Amino acid sequence: MRKGTKRHTKRVSVEAIFYCRKKMSCYAENFRRLDCLSDVLDKKIDFIYAVAVVHILVLDEDRNGFYCFLSEHLKDNGIALICTMGDGEAEMQSDISRAFEIQEREHETGKMMVTATSCRMVSFTTFEEELRRNHLAIIEKGITSALPEFNNLMYAVVKKMA
Repeated sequence: MRKGTKRHTKRVSVEAIFYCRKKMSCYAENFRRLDCLSDVLDKKIDFIYAVAVVHILVLDEDRNGFYCFLSEHLKDNGIALICTMGDGEAEMQSDISRAFEIQEREHETGKMMVTATSCRMVSFTTFEEELRRNHLAIIEKGITSALPEFNNLMYAVVKKMA
């Protein structure tokens, strides 16, 4: 991670957590900053909602770490919903050494400068293999969207393998 990135991420996380705690005060104690590649929770969870997480993880070791986190933290009868960019067929990955560089992008309001991110899109074949390798069984899978930003999102509802 580039210098200054962790500090910026921490600030954004703190602000997002504050917002969530305010909006859903009855669940305030459940909102906290978490590194899903290295942190360990002291409890198991019924449902994990992981949207727009796995496609920013480019390296196999990071993707496996994320799936391992899910598997280790789900209750025996728990499920997770994973949504990731992709059409189920194409595979691509960005150069992670360029993540967080300022880049010019086209937007409906004109050109703008934004921070680049890392991205890896995989096919359903790769997605399914990653899940199996990390002891997650697919209950349901498919393609959905979150318009206007994401016209193709692969999703999988998974549970821990017995």
